[in-house]
Amino acid sequence: MKRIFYSIALASTLFAGSAFAGPSAKFAATYTKGIGLGSVAYVSGNTDAADFDLDAGYTLATIKVPQDKELLVGVSANVGIVTDTSIKGKNGGAARAIAGGGAGVIVFAVPHDGGAPVALGEPGFVILNGRVQVLDATLGGVIESCEDTTGGTDINGNNPGDEGYIDTPDGKIDIATECLVTDEEIGLALGTMSANHFNFVLPNMDQGEYDIVAFFVTGALAAIDINETSVSEGGTVEASAFGLAFIGKTMVTVQQVRAAKGGIIESDIEDL
Repeated sequence: MKRIFYSIALASTLFAGSAFAGPSAKFAATYTKGIGLGSVAYVSGNTDAADFDLDAGYTLATIKVPQDKELLVGVSANVGIVTDTSIKGKNGGAARAIAGGGAGVIVFAVPHDGGAPVALGEPGFVILNGRVQVLDATLGGVIESCEDTTGGTDINGNNPGDEGYIDTPDGKIDIATECLVTDEEIGLALGTMSANHFNFVLPNMDQGEYDIVAFFVTGALAAIDINETSVSEGGTVEASAFGLAFIGKTMVTVQQVRAAKGGIIESDIEDL
């Protein structure tokens, strides 16, 4: 994460002349339309597998700051997450399918004329939206039809395996050999789109002109875990998992404020 943080900070200096939002004494804002970035992961089959995808991007607003002023930064974003898991099998086949997605943001300030980040927006990295979906299934299959075809002593007194044996019903049904069993399948899919907002504070800023960078990250996960014991005992199973996370429209607002004495503190939540 540190490597990504510093690389995006360096990249932001290359766009010092960007016109996302012009300098303002007290307020600045920038917004984006459409889907800005996204991550997708997918796996399927009858063996263990996993996939993970990460994407990142940023937007910025520029503002002039007097000495010892605070900046209040609000970040809003549409975050979409889609997860889809499916398992099919029979004869006791068992598996687990996992799909997930999420999006987060971190805010920091970079001098407009270039340089390293000088302030990190508190409280640091924030997850805007996230989901993990887990599907477990042990499947017996769907019995389509059965026929008692063999197993008994035939009319000549021969037993199964004897030379000249004639298939003779024994009055018992063996599901594994005398029934037509098709795969049983369970699937679970979820999709959400939400509008998320979080406030950040950059305290005690030195005088200057700054690019306020909102650095967004999306991640998607897909994994399947096949129960090998169930397979070795005669079961069959396949699974699939799909995860998607993306960020759509965003809005970043920056306000120059003056905090009351002792007005910005780090605190714990007290139990009632």
